[in-house]
Amino acid sequence: RHHDVPDLRRTAGTEDPLAKMEALDKYFKMTERGTTLGTEIRAGITTFLTLCYILAVNSRLLGDSGGPCECSEALKDVPGCAFFDPEYDQCLEEFRRQLVTVTAVSAGTACVLMGGFANLPFALAPGMGLNAYFTYDVVGVRGSGNIPWKTALAAVFIEGIVFFVLTITGLRVLIAKLIPKCLKLSMTGGIGMFLAHLGLQTAEGIGLVVSDVATGLTLGGCPPKTRRYAAYLYSEEIANYPGDFFPITADTYTCDPPNPGDPDERMLSPTTWLGICTVFIIGVMLKNKVKGAIIMGVLMASIISWFKGNSGVSYFRDEVYPLGGGGGLGGGEYRWEYFKKVAKVEGMDMTAGKLSFDWDGGNLALALFTFLYVDSLDTMGTLFAMARFAGLMKDNGDFDGSTRAFMVDSFTTSFGALLGTSPVTTYIESAPGIEEGGRTGLVAITVGILFYLCCFFAPIFASIPPWATGPALIVVGAMMMRPLVEIDWYDYGQAIPAFITVIIMPLTYSIAYGIIGGLMSFLAINGLDFIVQAIMGKKPWESEDFRRFVASLQGKDLPPSESPPSPPTAEDVDAKTRDISFTPPAETFKPEGVAPEAATPAPQRQSQFMYSTMPDTGFPMGHPGGMPGMMPPGMGMMPPGAMGGMPSQGMYPQQW
Repeated sequence: RHHDVPDLRRTAGTEDPLAKMEALDKYFKMTERGTTLGTEIRAGITTFLTLCYILAVNSRLLGDSGGPCECSEALKDVPGCAFFDPEYDQCLEEFRRQLVTVTAVSAGTACVLMGGFANLPFALAPGMGLNAYFTYDVVGVRGSGNIPWKTALAAVFIEGIVFFVLTITGLRVLIAKLIPKCLKLSMTGGIGMFLAHLGLQTAEGIGLVVSDVATGLTLGGCPPKTRRYAAYLYSEEIANYPGDFFPITADTYTCDPPNPGDPDERMLSPTTWLGICTVFIIGVMLKNKVKGAIIMGVLMASIISWFKGNSGVSYFRDEVYPLGGGGGLGGGEYRWEYFKKVAKVEGMDMTAGKLSFDWDGGNLALALFTFLYVDSLDTMGTLFAMARFAGLMKDNGDFDGSTRAFMVDSFTTSFGALLGTSPVTTYIESAPGIEEGGRTGLVAITVGILFYLCCFFAPIFASIPPWATGPALIVVGAMMMRPLVEIDWYDYGQAIPAFITVIIMPLTYSIAYGIIGGLMSFLAINGLDFIVQAIMGKKPWESEDFRRFVASLQGKDLPPSESPPSPPTAEDVDAKTRDISFTPPAETFKPEGVAPEAATPAPQRQSQFMYSTMPDTGFPMGHPGGMPGMMPPGMGMMPPGAMGGMPSQGMYPQQW
């Protein structure tokens, strides 16, 4: 009616907010992927709250490498001086605090690039596992390894460049497509198990599962005062030095009573029970479709844990969480002093641009190769698992933006090395945001912005306790079990490799080992079967599975299955009752209100009975003779016997 009225907003020279939203929607494909701006932001916050523990964990792990710190002039010639030199300890404390900023900047940049360039809801940060390998295997605790810290950073930088070349040449995506479908499905379930395993342990979780000397793992939940931690000497040079040089890590303890007859205090830890209750609360909210359930659960547990007092769940008491500490303070008091600052910006002068390309010896080549294959397999498994979890996978085994996602992952690995951190990789903690409904790059951009804000508010974001994030990991791990139902568990060529993939990931604490185990078992079982079938003259190269495998190598859509169609389910039949070309299943109809003996056999031919829909009521009507058309109004019921013994009422499709 008002098409002649000018748009005053445009004529006034102001920008149209609606046009902006349309452009945003078009670029990020929000409508196409069934999401909204509010959902994307909420999902990004959820992912960030689950992942922000990396600010504290990564700085702690990489800090153990010693970084650029050196002993004082008076002690530099003493073996093992890094373990008892006060000047070295002070340098190490400054190094750890700067690593918070390094972690936030590298993660924030990677997330923004993933969201803006690849349009995917995946978060990135310095990889767990890779940071531990960097510190404890490559550089060594406080520089006690074979490769200097600066040289190890150069290896990470080169690794990112190699990944980038493999990506732009298409080799990395081709390698990813070579992974069989059953293994891609099992990767999602295995990563879910891995997530839940993290959430059940102590370092990133609720402490319900702990170490055991006899069985490896057992039930925990004991208070810190009753925990018995494992101890390891740092190096042979300091083995005879008087003093305590035994590192304590969060997961290397058992809850066994120290002496026979002592009371067993398993499941008496208040933090464990707070985590368990948080899991239940999140579950109830999810069951009732409450938006932001995971966010609310994490925040609830965090706020409860931020009261300093004598609370049994306070994050700022050594009696509750005894790990950490520095600057002459215990772990709890150290965290409290840092938390009180609220806003603080740390520099990066000790970490940024410290690469050294000193290629002396073969240890560096080994480290580079290890970074290369572990990061590649971890990234491949995580990206495809998260894409499947988000419903973004296509029939050809790929997903939109996969090449760009690999490019972002490889580029930010080199970028992170320039800042002073271990390889940056895609995180399985992206799953909580996906579960909240996130489907586009706006999720990753939201996570990136929040990581940038952490540069100013690191004391707050780095103080979310592990028993607050652990419940989110457990819940999301349960959600990621869904794709396992798509595996053909009756085909042992798929079932056994899929199971090996799932079970090895959590038990070895490595996504890469799970993928390797699954691939090796798949090739061994199916390769031997192929040889046996060929010897027996059955021509396995003509089988449907082999044709589909070749099609995937060529990057083509998978050919249609030649196997006979399975019987229709109730949902299939209900969805097809309005299709005039549908042939009802050959079974006995038992409509409501009709005795079993009065039930009439279903038609066997399509020409006997077909369906259309009344335009006003949507009620399915019968058509004799197979001629599609509309029954006259008021003809909702046919006289008995009008269709040669066929059911007389047009309600049976609702019963199917």
